[in-house]
Amino acid sequence: MAIEFSFTSDQLAFRDAARAFLAKEVAPIVAEMDEKEEFPAGSVRRLQEEGYFGIPIPEEYGGLGLGKVGYCLFLEELGRVDASHGVIVGAHTSLGTTPLLYYGTEEQKRRWLVPAAKGEKLLAFSLTEPGSGSDSGAVHTVAERKGDRWSITGNKIYVSNGREAATVIVMAGNDTKLGPNGGVTAFLVDTDLAGFKVGRCEKKMGLHGTSTAELILDHVEVGPEHVLGDVGKGFIVAMTALDVGRVSLGAASLGGIEAATTAALEFSKNRMQFGLPISEYQAIQFKLADMAMRAHALRQMVYQAAARQDRMGTDPKAWNRLERAEKTREAAIVKCLASEWASEVIDEALQIHGGLGYIRGTPIERAYRDARISEIFEGTNEIQRLVISRDLIARGL
Repeated sequence: MAIEFSFTSDQLAFRDAARAFLAKEVAPIVAEMDEKEEFPAGSVRRLQEEGYFGIPIPEEYGGLGLGKVGYCLFLEELGRVDASHGVIVGAHTSLGTTPLLYYGTEEQKRRWLVPAAKGEKLLAFSLTEPGSGSDSGAVHTVAERKGDRWSITGNKIYVSNGREAATVIVMAGNDTKLGPNGGVTAFLVDTDLAGFKVGRCEKKMGLHGTSTAELILDHVEVGPEHVLGDVGKGFIVAMTALDVGRVSLGAASLGGIEAATTAALEFSKNRMQFGLPISEYQAIQFKLADMAMRAHALRQMVYQAAARQDRMGTDPKAWNRLERAEKTREAAIVKCLASEWASEVIDEALQIHGGLGYIRGTPIERAYRDARISEIFEGTNEIQRLVISRDLIARGL
């Protein structure tokens, strides 16, 4: 496979416009948001108004039609500014609108995807439960048939956007004996339905601008029009969305790496020790070089993967087995390396800042707290290594 990629002039113009917008609308409120641990409703509203919650969605469904490459460009820029906003956008777009675009009926797209892409409604995605995390097929939430309707009962945890979302994509077991292959179905659950309740919202080490909610479903009744994809094929819906989410998480991590590297570089040029800027010392130079190498390598991986997903299109029925396997392995590689490199780079950037980097409220301290979760959510990095190794054993390099 040829490894070659370049951005179009339109993509670069979009990136520059997004960078200017984020500097004006998001950057000024991040420190206060983090300190107060509040969902940034005002800046989210501005992002929605500008169409940034529907970047990869075709224009016919209310989006900007810029594909995965355009979406990753935005998340890279957002990752430079704030991880919380990146998670809010990612949970809505990668995990919310992607399943609707790929598996939704035309009626579902008009009812749920269009307002989501236009920024009129916020989406969330719920797979994790108290008894199932990495074992995502072991779903205990149950969906029982009631004639042509379904009654859903169970608890979901760690749901990003769970408190604010208008609709949540819920994975529930239609036949728990079958496990993930045939026993799990994806449902579109509107949060104003009877029996739906938001429970505890977690206090977290980082990502203070996001809600991470428990969702309680007590015999929530939905009709057949709420089934997303085929009955029993919810695990496929979820994994397809996660492939997109893992690449876009890589883009956000890239932005975090770039911001940390830039901050460390500028600090090292101005911090004087023993009569010289610390950038003159080889110990610091080597740290900066390692940061730059990771940014360079990750940039190639992210956009190569995003371009592949754009070429494959949005109809899973048109993908062959090899395309699916390559896409999934590539997404796992990007997510795993991006999250670990981001943690390493930000840690080194904090070290270069010395004592100042450890002070609460500084951008590098916030970035350090925010970055750690990326090795856990969207599938732990241990799970990514399982995905990669099993495909490697099956297909080789």
